[in-house]
Order: sequence, then C-alpha cells, then structure tokens
Amino acid sequence: MANEYRGLGLNGGKYISDTSAHTGNWFAIMATEDTVIDSITSNVEDLSNITAGVDNTTLTANTAIYGGITGITLSSGAVIAYNV
Repeated sequence: MANEYRGLGLNGGKYISDTSAHTGNWFAIMATEDTVIDSITSNVEDLSNITAGVDNTTLTANTAIYGGITGITLSSGAVIAYNV
C-alpha cells in the first residue's frame, strides 16, 4: 500500500501488551490503556526521557507518539504499533 494509507493504520501494526522487547518499523504507537514504557528506540531526539528509568511518564489511553520507532519495551499497559 502507498504511504498515504499508513496514517489510517491500513499498513497494519502490532498489538503489544507484554513486557518483552519488540522490534519493528513503526511510524506511531498508540496507548490503548494507561501505559508506561520501559525503553524505546526512535529517531525522536530525547524521547527516551519519558521511559520508566528516567521520568516514569504514564501515557494515558489514546495517547499517540509519532516518529521512526524501531524498538519498544513496556513496563505496563498496552500499545498498538503502526507499521510504516
């Protein structure tokens, strides 16, 4: 599918609800419930500052993070990671 469909989620994605490390090529993650990220790999500068080891930021349900995301590990909660 063309890239213009990715914003609609038509390129698919991955539902993540465990504390295992996950890798992929995602343009966004959306929290489906209150979520704490243990680690995240992204092209967004300083995005790792929201993780449990630094700021322990809780993403509330329906919060999205956009960028080139290639890895994520959750401490709690669940997200949908949308494919590029």
